[in-house]
Amino acid sequence: MAEKSSESPVRIIGSRELHQNLPGILRELENESVRYVLTVHGRPRAVLIGPAPYLGMITDGNRASEALVGLQLTALLGGGIEAVSLDELEKALAPPRNNPQDK
Repeated sequence: MAEKSSESPVRIIGSRELHQNLPGILRELENESVRYVLTVHGRPRAVLIGPAPYLGMITDGNRASEALVGLQLTALLGGGIEAVSLDELEKALAPPRNNPQDK
C-alpha cells in the first residue's frame, strides 16, 4: 500500500498502485486531510486531493477559471449557487488589479 508517516496524511503512491487501488484511493480522498503524491519512476508527477480541500484552495484565488471550476464542483457535490457567496464570486471574477509595487 501507499507510504504514509504517522504524523502526515500525505501518502506517496506509484502509478501502478494508483491503477490497482483506484476505488480505495478515491474513497480515502473523501477525508479532507488526505493527500496523495503520485510518482512515476520515483519522481513526483501530481498531487491528488479531494474536492472539498480543492474548493478551499481556489476560493483564495482570483482567477475566473478557478471560480468556474469551483461552481462546477459545488454543483457536482450537490450544493446550489447559494453555497458560494456573492462576494467570493465577485472577487474571483474581477479583473486582476495592477499593483504599482509589482513593477
